[in-house]
Amino acid sequence: MAAGSFNNWFNRLFNNTAYKFEGIDFMELVPVPALKYEISESDGRIVLLVPRYTGPILGKILQPRLSSEKQFIRLPLDERGSWIWNQMNGTSTVGTMVEGFSGFFPEDSDQIPERLSGYLYSMWENNFVAFVNLRK
Repeated sequence: MAAGSFNNWFNRLFNNTAYKFEGIDFMELVPVPALKYEISESDGRIVLLVPRYTGPILGKILQPRLSSEKQFIRLPLDERGSWIWNQMNGTSTVGTMVEGFSGFFPEDSDQIPERLSGYLYSMWENNFVAFVNLRK
C-alpha cells in the first residue's frame, strides 16, 4: 500500500467528513439552511429552532410528541450570524457572501474569508446548514 493511499484511508477512518472537502474550493460552495427558524419580532434577528432530540430512536419517537414550547431549543444568532443566514438563498456562494459581508460590516475586515468559512463549516458540522454542491 502506498503512503498516500494509507493516509487517505487513515483520514477517512478517523475523520469521516474530511474527504468530502478534498479538492473543493470552499468559496464556491452554496450554503442553504437545514433548520427551521424564526425571525425575532423585537430586533429582526434570526432564531434557529434546533430539534431537542435528533437520534434515530428519540428523534423519531419522542421529538414529534413534545409540546411546541419544548420541541425546539431556540438559538438566537447575533447581527452578523443573522445577516449570513439571510444570505443563504440556494444560489449565493460563500465567496459572494464574503464580498457582501465586507461591505455590510466594514469594521470586521480582518480575515473575513477564514472566519466566514469557519463559521459555516461549524454550522455544517452541527447540521444547521447544508451545501447544495457538496458531494454526499
